[in-house]
This record gives sequence, structure tokens and C-alpha cells, in this order.
Amino acid sequence: MSSNSKKILIIYEFFYPAFKAGGIIRSLENIISKLDNEYDFYVVTGGYDLGEQIPLKNIELDAWNNIQLKQSNVKVWYDRKKNSSPNKWKEIIKTVNPDIVYINGFMHLQFLLYPLIAIQSFKHIKTIIAPRGMLQKGAINVKPLKKFFYLQFIKSAGLTKNVRWHFTSEAEAVEAQKLGWGINNATIIPNLFHKPVSTPAFLYKEVGIIKLVYASIITPKKNLLYLIETIALCTQRIELNIYGVIKEIKYWEECKRLIAQMPNHISIQYQGSYHSNDITDILVRHHAMILLSKAENFSHAIVESLSAGRPVITSEFTSWDQLEAQKAGWNISIDDKLVTASAIDQIAKMDNYVFESFYSGALQLANNQYVAKDYVAAYRKLFG
Repeated sequence: MSSNSKKILIIYEFFYPAFKAGGIIRSLENIISKLDNEYDFYVVTGGYDLGEQIPLKNIELDAWNNIQLKQSNVKVWYDRKKNSSPNKWKEIIKTVNPDIVYINGFMHLQFLLYPLIAIQSFKHIKTIIAPRGMLQKGAINVKPLKKFFYLQFIKSAGLTKNVRWHFTSEAEAVEAQKLGWGINNATIIPNLFHKPVSTPAFLYKEVGIIKLVYASIITPKKNLLYLIETIALCTQRIELNIYGVIKEIKYWEECKRLIAQMPNHISIQYQGSYHSNDITDILVRHHAMILLSKAENFSHAIVESLSAGRPVITSEFTSWDQLEAQKAGWNISIDDKLVTASAIDQIAKMDNYVFESFYSGALQLANNQYVAKDYVAAYRKLFG
């Protein structure tokens, strides 16, 4: 890059080598790797992975680190998350002197509110906020009272008055705008993701038996408890393997209690967290991904499943709709457990011949999405 390259300061609570927070980390890595020859990227993030009390390995806290990210070099500040304040953020911003601040997420004092307050002192900086699904109804309805007062403060203080908004799907934009956010100066660009596999790995599918995988953070928004309650009502043989970081301990305790009560024809196992490098190997050992989220703005879990040639069973609250028409999966209702269970049973009853067409359809949808538009150019325009 030249000395005239724009400086972009990316803000998000988690970043490489952290991996447990999932898709947003991978999306940011992809943005940097695709555009690092055009922009000078800096990242401010937390020094801990999701749910961890021990700092990330091989990094220095409260300091700038030179990080090798695939083919890119990026300067990363790993924050200790102590003594955080708008003044601390002013010092960081002053040091970097960015042209653009790109904030990811929305429900965090240290990584949204404090930076927004600090940025008010730097009128020349262009600010972009990517809420990453946190302003969708399904997300806000988790601990709604606390979030109501938090959002009211941000709005009444005018902290987002001059920002540009980045949404990763039409559905996310519509929901956020219904709640009064991102109505003006908004751009919709899907996340960047890796090239899908060349051909799907076919896993034989017996009639009446299905192996499902859940690979996502364990929180109420992801609706795992509902999934477990639903599978308990299924009549076919269901095997569900759960991968992901336990973010809400009390919620997971409820899930475990129900898992212990499953009937004999249902098997549910927790397999721990996973690294993004391992996700394809995990997916191809199953017939389908299942993720009945209350809200999804894009969902790297879904696109990774499709990219591995695995159909997705998901709710109607994602940007991935009409899956069955494309033979890439199924959008099923999560309003009634019996209805949901019946839909899962019908999928489990499918034979191998039918299911192989869904492996191919899933991969085709991923490829179509991958080549549909020049998303790199769209990000270039966003940062323009």
C-alpha cells in the first residue's frame, strides 16, 4: 500500500487469534485479506476469547501487536478491558489517526458506546457501524429492558447522528429500521466468505434416520433450547451433535436438563467448541446443519454449511429463504413445537437418492452467492 492509503480502524470485541465468537471474526479477517493492499488496517479488540479469563496466547495486552493474518500484516491492539473509558479511546484514535472507524456490533459499552463518545471529538473521521444482527427484534428481545435504556441513551445523545450503517442482509436492515436505526445512509453488503468446496462429500442417508449438527454460540437468540424441546417430540431416529461456546451458562443448564431426558431413539451430544478451520470436516460427518435462530443477519454457520455441500434446516428469521425451492435446505416454522417436530421428521424420512440432490443444491446455492456480485468492490465503495 502507498503512504496515501486510507487508514481504517476496525473495532470489535473479538479478533484473531480468538475464534470462539464465530462468524464476525472470519468476516473481518476476510475483509482485511481482500483489501489490505488498498487500505492500512488497524484493529482494536479484546485480549480474551469468548468466555475465557486467560488472555490470548502470543499477544501483548494494552499494546499494538504486528499480527500475520493469512497473507496480510495488520496492527492489532488487544485491550485488557480494564479502566476502559471514552478518554482511553480518544488516545487510541488519536494515535492511529484513522480516516474511517468501522465499528462491529452494537450492545457493548467498551466497544461501541465509549468509541462513539470519543469519536465526537474527531469531526474529520467517517464512522461506519455494522450492528451484526444486534438490532434485530429477535436479538433485542433477549434482556429487553436493559437494552431499551441503553439504546435510548445512544439515540437521545445523538451519537449515531452522522454515522453510515452497514447491514449484511435486507432482512437485517428492515428490522433495524423498523426500530428506528439505520434509516438514513445505509448500505447492504453480505459478508465475505471463502470459496465453497468443489464437490460435495456424499454421506449415505437411511430412511428414518438423520444426523444433524448445530454449530453456533449457545445463547437464547440461537434458540437451542427450543430445538432440543422439539427434537424430543420427533418420532424418527435423530442424532444431534452440538458444537459451540457456551455463552449463557444458565441457559445451557436448562438445555442439559432436557438432553438428559431424551427418549431412546434420540441422541444429543455436546461436542465442545470448534475452530473455524475444522468446520468443514465437522459438517461432512452429518446430513444437515440445523439452526432455528430467532434472528440472523447473515449467519456464517449457514453459509459454511452450504459451502460444504450440506443443506440447512433453519427458521424463517434469516436472510436465507426459499431454501427448499432451491433444494438447499428447509425454512421451518418455530411457532409450534409439534409443527417443527413434524417438519424435522419429514426430512428424516427422506431416502438417500432425494437427499443427495440436497447436497448438490446446497453447494449450488453457495456457489451462486459466491459469484453473484463483486462484494469486494462493494466494500471498497463502503470505505470510499
